Amino acid sequence: MALKTSCPCCGKLFSAPEDYAGKKINCPKCDHRFVLKTEEQTLQEAAELEARKLQQLEDRRRIELIERQEKKSRGSKAAMPYYEKFQTGTQPVRNYDPRSGPGFLGLRYLADLLLIGAYAALMLALTGIGLTIYLKVAGEIGSIVILSMVLIGWILVGGILFLLLKYLAELALLMASLGDQQNDVVRLLLDLRDNTDEDISK
Repeated sequence: MALKTSCPCCGKLFSAPEDYAGKKINCPKCDHRFVLKTEEQTLQEAAELEARKLQQLEDRRRIELIERQEKKSRGSKAAMPYYEKFQTGTQPVRNYDPRSGPGFLGLRYLADLLLIGAYAALMLALTGIGLTIYLKVAGEIGSIVILSMVLIGWILVGGILFLLLKYLAELALLMASLGDQQNDVVRLLLDLRDNTDEDISK
């Protein structure tokens, strides 16, 4: 019994003896050498290939659907003016500007300085610890008790200063952020009042 097959290189259809199933044969047209597969293997590979194609089409369809939904969502968000988004009326806002930068710059600069000071205190404590160890190695500090007290002192001072300054820096940033939020709320309320007054007067 002969097995029908096709050359994977040139695509020529031909038949080969069933005894050659699983063995390599040569294409009579291009002499390409390949393994002869049984009809079951050929059908199985064709089914798997078709399943992969269907899965790819389904994946592509889902991706296109997601992209359309995202574009639609972005378009609807972009089309909505921010004064309607925040429900301050139907007119552009006068006080609130969503593109304005952060306020309370003094507090923000203070937070930066405190953070720099925190890391400077930490570096100073590490330097002091290193210097103390060097003095011990050099023989300037002979007592283990004194060495321990000095090291503990550096660790306590450096750790406390670092934590305190870092906490104050985060507190300053928090106060600046809360201040910005409060200002935004006040400006939105002012815009709401102005737009409401205009609607009433009309």
